[in-house]
Amino acid sequence: MRKILITDVIRHKIAGLKLGLVEAQGVKVQKEEPRFDALFEELSREIKQNFSDRPLSSNEIIGHVRRMYRRVGWEPTKHRPSSEALARRILQNKGWYRINNLVDLGNLVSARSHLPMGLYDTDKIQGKIWLDVGKPNESYEGISRSEIHAEGKLILRDDLGIFGNPTADSKRTSINEHTKNILAVFFTPPEVTDAYLEQTLQMLVEYYRPLTSSIRHGVLQFE
Repeated sequence: MRKILITDVIRHKIAGLKLGLVEAQGVKVQKEEPRFDALFEELSREIKQNFSDRPLSSNEIIGHVRRMYRRVGWEPTKHRPSSEALARRILQNKGWYRINNLVDLGNLVSARSHLPMGLYDTDKIQGKIWLDVGKPNESYEGISRSEIHAEGKLILRDDLGIFGNPTADSKRTSINEHTKNILAVFFTPPEVTDAYLEQTLQMLVEYYRPLTSSIRHGVLQFE
């Protein structure tokens, strides 16, 4: 599996944080995903049933993710984890923006598990990968926004700079029709069990398997 390092500030503030990883090679990127509509309808029913009489914040996993954000000084109700934002759109009957088969399937797993996930083109990542906290005045170009401020947020960086966080991925490492190799990262609070994270990874692997020539998954846990 791709090696990811963590800085001392992460080790100190979120001891025990885990990263669930799925790596795939020879992927087939397509605009449409034939399985998506049925899977989205199933997920929508599940989320609307689970939260018909209670807020999203009452969910244990969502609560753990929010606390993970706050440990580095990042307010999750202002910049919501991608997984929570997806579930909120379902409850508000807003639907989702469709990107491509890999992104859309990844969003399904993230919303169902309530674990934020980043998806990256590994051929666009240069050098070592670090999990870090954004420094003052740091920013990067997002997929839908020209500038995303990174100060005080959980981020992934390589030799070229920041390429994503659990709320917004970067344009530089985004998935497009030319992508051949990918890395999915689930940013996982220490309170989430290994069994729950493994189940989440297995779900994404099963969704991705028909679209890849090879795929594997694993967990990085930092004490």
